[in-house]
Amino acid sequence: MHQPGSDESWFESWWFAFYVPARKLTVYVYPWFRPNLGICGGGVFAWDDRGSLAWTMLHHDYGWSRRYDGEAAMLDGTRLTMPQGVVIDVIESGHGYRIRYDHPSLGFDVHFSATADVAATSAKTPDPGVFKGHIDQPGRYTGWVRVGDERLEVDCHCVRDRSWGPRRDDMIDMHIGYFHATASGKDAFLIVTHGGADSESFSMLSGYLIRDGVHAPLVEGTAKMVRGADLSPAGCVVEARDAQGRQLVAQGRSITRMAVQVQPGMFNWSSFAEWEWDGVKAHGELQDTWHPDGYRAFALAHGAAA
Repeated sequence: MHQPGSDESWFESWWFAFYVPARKLTVYVYPWFRPNLGICGGGVFAWDDRGSLAWTMLHHDYGWSRRYDGEAAMLDGTRLTMPQGVVIDVIESGHGYRIRYDHPSLGFDVHFSATADVAATSAKTPDPGVFKGHIDQPGRYTGWVRVGDERLEVDCHCVRDRSWGPRRDDMIDMHIGYFHATASGKDAFLIVTHGGADSESFSMLSGYLIRDGVHAPLVEGTAKMVRGADLSPAGCVVEARDAQGRQLVAQGRSITRMAVQVQPGMFNWSSFAEWEWDGVKAHGELQDTWHPDGYRAFALAHGAAA
């Protein structure tokens, strides 16, 4: 954990995500902590093409106000056993992690092996209200996931992130897009964006491009999203340029989606997506994140029934 200071809104999180594309299955591992309030929350959820809401998706084991007894209560050497039921073993700091979870309806044991160094893919954003520190790192997930009594193999590329810093619940103007895809250790992109003048347009905050194994941060970029009838992200076009002058044009198409209020001040649409760029096809995501009040006003204005 990072030193939280005295701000009650201090927030720290881990996020891992992996897929079983043949089953249209996405699993999110998202434990988070508010140490100055003595609480923690988050957990694990999973979805496929059978449901997108907390009460219809495949798995939703998520909370806002579990008791947090401090870092020492979770640590045993290099193992973190979290109140959310998630166990993380640090195999090699910044490079390798084992993530486990066991619940009657869902369980998994997966390894994350980074395919890029943290320093090559993380960038600070100018908005300290979202996060003071943040890591985005692509990698390969291998292992297994159990859905009910059925065990499925996991072998995919995706990302992990870590965030820490003040995160207030009253940021009613917050609207963030988070778009990424990872084909391999040689080809990937990620762009973090801020909503623009309309609900479908975004401008870059940070990101990276990996092309033919060469990494570079993005220096400018935009994203234009298309919404489905339920207002979820249905498609996206990203246009960006990296520090080496290389251009990126990527097109994403939603396959499945889920909606969840991850904290009192944050609502998220996430779509498991197929992306294409530079002749490469890979899976990734379309994340559309709002303050709940902002999204409510938007949804009501557009006649959303969901």
